[in-house]
Amino acid sequence: MDKILPSSRRRFLHQSGALGLAAAGIGAGLIPITTLAQQVRLTSLWPARVPDEQRGGALPSLAFRVYAKLGYGARPDNPANPGSVGDLQWFNSLGGSDTARLQAWLTEQMSPGLDPEVDNRVNGNPVYRTPSLSLNQMWLQHYRYDGPNGWPMRNRPYWEMQMLTLTRSVHSRWQLREVLADFWHNHFNVDGSEDVVRSVLTSYDRDVIRPGIFGNFRTMLEGVVKHAAMMFYLDNARNSTPNPNENYARELLELHTLGAVENYYGYIPPGQVPTNVDGEPAGYVEADVLETARLLTGFGIADGDDGAPDTGDFLFRDAWHDDGSKTILGQTYSYAGPGVNEEQELTDLLDYLCQHRGTAEYLCWKLAVRLIGDGFTAQSPIVQAAADVFQSNWDQPDQLQQVYSVLILSNEFRTTWADKVKRPNEIVSSTLRAANAPYDFELTSAGDDTGFYGFYWTWRLTGQLPFNCEPPTGYAEDASFWKGSGPLVMSWRTASLMIRDTDSGSAPNYIDFASHTNGAGIALTPNAIVDYWLDRIQFRTNRKGRLDRIQGVGHATAAGKGAEMVAYVRTQGNAAGDDQPLGINTSDTGQFSSYQQMLNGLFLLIALLPERMSR
Repeated sequence: MDKILPSSRRRFLHQSGALGLAAAGIGAGLIPITTLAQQVRLTSLWPARVPDEQRGGALPSLAFRVYAKLGYGARPDNPANPGSVGDLQWFNSLGGSDTARLQAWLTEQMSPGLDPEVDNRVNGNPVYRTPSLSLNQMWLQHYRYDGPNGWPMRNRPYWEMQMLTLTRSVHSRWQLREVLADFWHNHFNVDGSEDVVRSVLTSYDRDVIRPGIFGNFRTMLEGVVKHAAMMFYLDNARNSTPNPNENYARELLELHTLGAVENYYGYIPPGQVPTNVDGEPAGYVEADVLETARLLTGFGIADGDDGAPDTGDFLFRDAWHDDGSKTILGQTYSYAGPGVNEEQELTDLLDYLCQHRGTAEYLCWKLAVRLIGDGFTAQSPIVQAAADVFQSNWDQPDQLQQVYSVLILSNEFRTTWADKVKRPNEIVSSTLRAANAPYDFELTSAGDDTGFYGFYWTWRLTGQLPFNCEPPTGYAEDASFWKGSGPLVMSWRTASLMIRDTDSGSAPNYIDFASHTNGAGIALTPNAIVDYWLDRIQFRTNRKGRLDRIQGVGHATAAGKGAEMVAYVRTQGNAAGDDQPLGINTSDTGQFSSYQQMLNGLFLLIALLPERMSR
């Protein structure tokens, strides 16, 4: 089993290797790749982006756009929905107008209930050993584990979280929750391949991120600050006076609250920072970072050091804390120690940061980029409207629900399309959802020496393996970052592999397109088969332009692509003509039969069209 060696989290993959086209089997030799951003310079396999005003015609249906932007794509028949109806059918049943349907869908998604399609695959499954463990149990049983098979045992929570994330994105009814879980995990990123983090990651997801998704940012932030995963990832677990570590202090200001995009003023004196609309310092400077590092001294983890318990819980150490006065963004924090009052410094700092206009604008800008499109700034009207709600409700238990509602029910959401592209996990998950994949995603065994099934090793080459982002920024959102041919081709390869054979421990381990086609009540001719599968994967069947439904008038894929698909089926199926029966054995629906393989290819031609890569 390969071990991913840790390196500085400040570097973005500065290793060269056989990624990109070479890893996909395209071209010869090794292509040196440093950062994914550099792959943008390679020839793009994506369609050129056409500005909204130049596209003309109708947008795709709102139902389609909702599942593409606020979920991981629509499923044609979804057992997670009442009556197992398809996602688009379910959305369209929720009201008499798009406005009513979107409001009803959003209300339902923000109050998630049971999730049997996920729970039945995880709860009681002996291969999933860590989701029910407490933080203390993970700390002792995995981080402190000192027996045989140490590497898989210490990594098991991390590896199980990767499988659980794929399970949820493919099978969960509560798609908005999974999209937002991804957003917040990237906002509060920790690298699962690092020491300690790998052993407690399940707790970080279950106890900190997920409870806060539809709740309050201030509450979630404090949970993040005090969790062992973040404490060790950003080096605050042993932060002590007189030599404070500034790593987490910097990221608390730069990434988690105020943001450096518009609110970092460098090395100027604090008194020279301009004021914002509330009359407060508009942002922070280097002096504020150093003062924050002093304030964070003593806030750590019970790791058995200095006579502390060895539990992995949050622990404040008076002796490690800087008792002196600190001034951060013009606010003074000074509690004479020792004593519990010193902990009030952190409470007051987090309160102030979460009320600050800069935090509201930064967070709402990031949410707008994730949920709507890339073309926003902190000054965009929709971002300002959301920031007003964020700031005025900073201490309310449903704060984030109110913010999401402003963004998702906006005109900007309803009129923006194809401003973003699917990232690798969105490509893989949406392809599996379009195929109604029934797979269970899990490790190879419940034993201490567990490992991965084959699809994992291709999946990891896409550049977006869950919880494997080294820098604290998390995986990028901007479309340009993911348009390089490396991530795209490896995403295609992963989806293709998983459609044909997941090599998992649970049957079935492939998509039986042949039996489904035979039971669809259609003529087994090239035209009929192509029309059926185009329509099933949310395209309208149309003889002259088969792909016009998903893009709408003015967005249609060239009709020639439909003709190419018919020609593919005619050739691979040995049919005498486009409306003639296939000449191969259509009663052989085995995994490796010619009929099955032909339909695998057809499905992938449709599901991986460049037009389906937009969101």
